[in-house]
Amino acid sequence: MLQMIHPEHDEHRTQISGTAPPFTASSHAADGKKHLLLAASGSVATIKIPNILHALSTHSNLSILLILTKSATNFLGGQSAEQPHLASLRQIRNVDGIFQDEDEWVHPWKRGQGILHIELRRWAHVLVIAPLSANTLAKITGGFADNLLTSVVRAWDTEGVIQGLGQGQGQGQGGKRRIVVAPSMNTAMWRHPVTR
Repeated sequence: MLQMIHPEHDEHRTQISGTAPPFTASSHAADGKKHLLLAASGSVATIKIPNILHALSTHSNLSILLILTKSATNFLGGQSAEQPHLASLRQIRNVDGIFQDEDEWVHPWKRGQGILHIELRRWAHVLVIAPLSANTLAKITGGFADNLLTSVVRAWDTEGVIQGLGQGQGQGQGGKRRIVVAPSMNTAMWRHPVTR
């Protein structure tokens, strides 16, 4: 027999992403903070995310949202002190949300409602992808948008014209918003002709 599914079955999701209602950039437009969208793709260097977040926690005017690809979550499952469970990252100062691929369509979408990867793009002043795995690098350079991170990158306002047209929900004067990447792969992958 089928069991009725209730919202309380998804309690873990709201504890991680903090988005019981859908996330909207406009809700954070006047918070007076710089918005850093930090993303990790599936590389062993993902275990450095807690260190990065702790280092950034010293900045009082910074709001951080974290995107983890499915592969990245494999490195933050509570395996060791160096690899805490990703839910514990939410406790680090300035970390205001953690998003995963499945958060994109948690709520049934209605016309006129925001879409998570677009809202995250509107919200962010800068996107830092650290680590950027060989796989995600290949997806980005190929124009693929098959997960939350690559969808954000694909929707990024590379020319600064969309945010500059007032669609940035009060995010400032527009202008180009940067994507900063920290590739992380073994030397053979980095030197491989397909990476160039």
